[in-house]
Amino acid sequence: MVELNEQEKREMCVELAEHLPKIRELLKLSQKAFGERCGISTPRMSVIENKHFVMTWSQLTSIIFIVMCNRNTKEYFFTNNVLGPRFLQFIQQKEESSVPDVNIPIEDIYVERYKKQFYDEYIKNRG
Repeated sequence: MVELNEQEKREMCVELAEHLPKIRELLKLSQKAFGERCGISTPRMSVIENKHFVMTWSQLTSIIFIVMCNRNTKEYFFTNNVLGPRFLQFIQQKEESSVPDVNIPIEDIYVERYKKQFYDEYIKNRG
């Protein structure tokens, strides 16, 4: 299984910081709004984007969660090979020789269950 050392993780944190302005632009979010979604304060987000502070691995993973939940930012991530395949191999617990998955399919029953739950919650909140 791919293991990342601390230096590789730090390099990935630095690399992702370079992409944050474009990611926020694609999401149409200010630093404050983006930080709120990621659990990162506005001042911390600012110093990360301005390269005065290297984000933590935990901050990187929370940002990646937001990126992967949005089609535009996910496409940007893959089109620009952000963080490279080793990151995905690590997250997906792949072997060094394995190709990381770009889309991870789930069974239709789970998709339908999620849609129904979302729809039911939407109706409940509207009424």
